[in-house]
Amino acid sequence: MRMSDEVFKKFGKTFRKGEIVCKEGDIGDEMYIIHSGKIAITKMSRDLETTLAVLTDGEFFGEMAIIDNQPRSATAKAMDYSKLIVLSAEIFETQISTNPKLIMRILRKMSNRLREADRKIKTLLYRDNSSRVTGTLMLLTQKHGEPQVGGGIKLEKAFTVKELVGMVGLPKPKVEEILDTLVRARVIEMKDEVMTVYSMEHLERFMNYLEMKEQFGDV
Repeated sequence: MRMSDEVFKKFGKTFRKGEIVCKEGDIGDEMYIIHSGKIAITKMSRDLETTLAVLTDGEFFGEMAIIDNQPRSATAKAMDYSKLIVLSAEIFETQISTNPKLIMRILRKMSNRLREADRKIKTLLYRDNSSRVTGTLMLLTQKHGEPQVGGGIKLEKAFTVKELVGMVGLPKPKVEEILDTLVRARVIEMKDEVMTVYSMEHLERFMNYLEMKEQFGDV
């Protein structure tokens, strides 16, 4: 879902890095479309903040609070300087009633979110911490990886070790230990906390190795 600069001039709002867009538990009467930037969707559980998703240009969020009139189910926070289109409930309802294509876009996006949630839940159910970190890296690489001319797939600078810690729900030293193992196994490269995956094939092979190790143990 793309919005023009003209629409941004009319409905746009900017957010600084780290600024809260909307907060979990608040009553919501607006939805947001990302004109540019990155937004982290997070949720608190047992005093631990977990990153559920990272959204980029053209993606939208906050529509559920308008649709079901329930409090926000998660917090949205700008990961860098971001420009958002802010639509009130009234404008959203008008667009829904007059634009059938918009309904289909929202339904497709919700379907994609459910599929991503299923994959993430499967990853977080792994008993083995290495599998949780590696599985999450696979999801991030598939969605946000940038293929490099000389080979490898670089994760954007927004996805630091800190962000990975928030997504897997493990202590930072444990995540760093697992990442060191991945570096030694030549699955990833780390430079100034920026992660580059040598290839999806390398990552998938290591994931298969961890799954077999969890199933059969060290033999």
